[in-house]
Amino acid sequence: MSKAGSRCILYLLVCVVAACGDSGVPARLDVGSPVPEFNLPALEGGEVASGSLVGEVVVLNFWATWCQPCLKEIPELKELATDDRLRVVGIALDDEGVRVVRPFVESHGMDYTILLGDQEIFQRMGGITIPYTLVLDRSQNVVNVYRGPATRSDIEQDLERIDTAA
Repeated sequence: MSKAGSRCILYLLVCVVAACGDSGVPARLDVGSPVPEFNLPALEGGEVASGSLVGEVVVLNFWATWCQPCLKEIPELKELATDDRLRVVGIALDDEGVRVVRPFVESHGMDYTILLGDQEIFQRMGGITIPYTLVLDRSQNVVNVYRGPATRSDIEQDLERIDTAA
């Protein structure tokens, strides 16, 4: 088995074990709900607070360097990041943090905001598996939840709904 496959299995086991305790149960995040507040370290230094995103449409994408479906999603997110109607924010869930995330981001040309997350923030946001993407309106309310890969086309449809509602 490959190293990535072993990591995936280990990650799934950790999630299953963590879900056995009360604190391991992901929050339920429904369309229309406000996104929970957060303050996370940015890959490029400093921190990003959720409050700083108010006023922007945000695509909040949870991912990890070892996640193959996440890798397939990166080109779609890079294209979306060029759209001035929204902001793409990736939250990396790698336990090794900056040491593995920075070279991965550089080698894949990920030129959107990358934050360093953990299981606590992932569960507070309703995450169970990755990739996991939340589309947020300008008030930081959930417009759509993608459990699994999201496409540019999917998110552009969400943008149309947000623009129509504005």
